[in-house]
Amino acid sequence: MSSRTNQLSEAMSNWIHEHSLRTSNASANLFKETEQLEDWLMITSPEQLQFLSFLAVTLNARKTIEVGVFTGASALAVAEVLPEDGTVVACDVTDEYLPIATRAWDEASVSSKIDMRIGPALETLQELIDSGKTNSFDMMYIDADKVNSHNYFELGLQLIRAGGIIAIDNMFYGGQVADASFDEDENTVATRNLTIALHHDERVDFTLIPIGDGLALMRKR
Repeated sequence: MSSRTNQLSEAMSNWIHEHSLRTSNASANLFKETEQLEDWLMITSPEQLQFLSFLAVTLNARKTIEVGVFTGASALAVAEVLPEDGTVVACDVTDEYLPIATRAWDEASVSSKIDMRIGPALETLQELIDSGKTNSFDMMYIDADKVNSHNYFELGLQLIRAGGIIAIDNMFYGGQVADASFDEDENTVATRNLTIALHHDERVDFTLIPIGDGLALMRKR
């Protein structure tokens, strides 16, 4: 997660925010509340939130999955553009920030669209598979522990329909993936290995874009 696209100057980031964002009041209020937290930099940048919304609309998404919720900004961004019967299955291992998230979801009147699942996401995703939900989701956003990102992707690939999108955040890991001195950091190494695997995975179309802290996009073939 990253609070703004790292590759942009502050002036350019501010310009983009002023001239391109269509942020709802609920999202803006959530961002302000999250900024008061010690670890607020974990929130997804506003331009990336809008990009996720754009992807969901482009896909005509009805069913989506999110791994890693934090204060609920990305679940909110996607839920706001889903149809009334749309669903975001939101997975997080903790409910620490859930009161903040639910206030924002209630403000935006999207709480009915968000199916919050507290517990290890690997278990939640496997439960969805075991309950017959394979090939039924349109989009998945992964923004959680980096060591398990590849595992989340593999389970997600079973759940996403052909033509659906899986997005994985923090693929630059603060630039450490390109710094050879970070050869023993498990998160950096895991992210590098994931990039290599995705680059050569013939089951998906793949691109890596410099938004936020680096966003990988995979389209299931």
